[in-house]
Amino acid sequence: MRKAKNRTAATVITMMVIAFAVLSFYFYWSYRSVPLEDTSEENMTEVEKLLNKDLEEYYPETPREVVKLFGSMMKVLYDNISDAEVKELAVKIRDLYDDDFLAANPEESYLTNLYSDIASWKENNRRISTYYLVNQELEQKKELDGREYAVVSISYTIQENIKFTETWKVMLRQNENKQWKILGWQVVPEEE
Repeated sequence: MRKAKNRTAATVITMMVIAFAVLSFYFYWSYRSVPLEDTSEENMTEVEKLLNKDLEEYYPETPREVVKLFGSMMKVLYDNISDAEVKELAVKIRDLYDDDFLAANPEESYLTNLYSDIASWKENNRRISTYYLVNQELEQKKELDGREYAVVSISYTIQENIKFTETWKVMLRQNENKQWKILGWQVVPEEE
């Protein structure tokens, strides 16, 4: 009889310890003060995806890929994002630029001009709705003075009062690390 009482008492105590552990675990996960952040890429905004892109490790390999990333960044820059995001993305986009372009456009004046341009776009309710790379057959590559150059065209569909398309020719140069960097761009005049 004494063995039966001891066994019953041990079973009750074990059940109470297990119940306490389960309830403690439940309350810990339900009422903790810092929820886990969902940092998966599918839950990130386009700005966050671009800012988190590691260009040192995963720099685009071709001139076309560089211009595609540039187009994506430009579309987001001229969208309705915060000043802090504009600055971060503007600094990030400079990683795509050639050293000569960077020297001609110091960061402070570059940011000032960019903020002014974005303000003008906002004032006119202007935004880039889409962009696409122009036909790959029209791309040009040349070698000058032992350096590789490329020209890639990108078209932006811009929405203001009406939609219109603006095409840019983007000139790139391959640096000593074999990375294609943007030297500059020019708007292609519309054919009449």
